[in-house]
Amino acid sequence: MVEFCPECGSLLRKTMNNGKTYLVCKCGFKKPITIDKEKKKKQIEKKKKALEKNLIIVNPEDKITVNLIINKTCPKCKYPKAETWQEQTRSADEPSTTFFRCLKCKHTWREY
Repeated sequence: MVEFCPECGSLLRKTMNNGKTYLVCKCGFKKPITIDKEKKKKQIEKKKKALEKNLIIVNPEDKITVNLIINKTCPKCKYPKAETWQEQTRSADEPSTTFFRCLKCKHTWREY
């Protein structure tokens, strides 16, 4: 929650001094922050439950790729499919380098 200084209207900033937390303003206004530990604990539990509902666990077998999958034979294991992407590895006036990664053995190779 954002709070503003009641004296000058500037934004109050959170700072710590001697282990206590305050909201302070550049004009000199200072307001101690009292933390309701029970309320904070409930907020943390609520966030944990929300995370558990939306948590997606991805196993290595379920790997999601954003790269294009094409029919390209791997030179190492001869598997017929590979993912591909391009990167600019040389100067801008040179063509991009195309990379391939075998979907089976994960061998990576490139073509210029």
